[in-house]
Amino acid sequence: VVRVDGNREDGSVVLTCDLKDENLKWFKDGQEINLHKKNKNMQNLGSSIKDPQGIYWCQGSKNHSRPLQVYFRMCHKCIELDAATVSGFVFAEIISIFLLAVGVYFIAGQDGVRQSR
Repeated sequence: VVRVDGNREDGSVVLTCDLKDENLKWFKDGQEINLHKKNKNMQNLGSSIKDPQGIYWCQGSKNHSRPLQVYFRMCHKCIELDAATVSGFVFAEIISIFLLAVGVYFIAGQDGVRQSR
């Protein structure tokens, strides 16, 4: 049996295999996942934000677990707010305010504009 733990403090998703075998291997969508860890019973899939979806299972030398489909419903049209993105938004806002101010200045400074009484 493969169990999933997606409620970790660091936001990572960890799979745990209950098979007791020294030659344990992990598979995702039919492809073997190479492990370079001491604890082969646990497979860290990384952050849940990265959407680690797929069909996972573990296999020992004599038997294998049932497949487990992992799917995180994430926002596909969202943007990641890192420093570069926020800087881009701030820069675009400053430019748009400047252009608006220039437009108002030129329109207000035109001769021949009469105010109605």
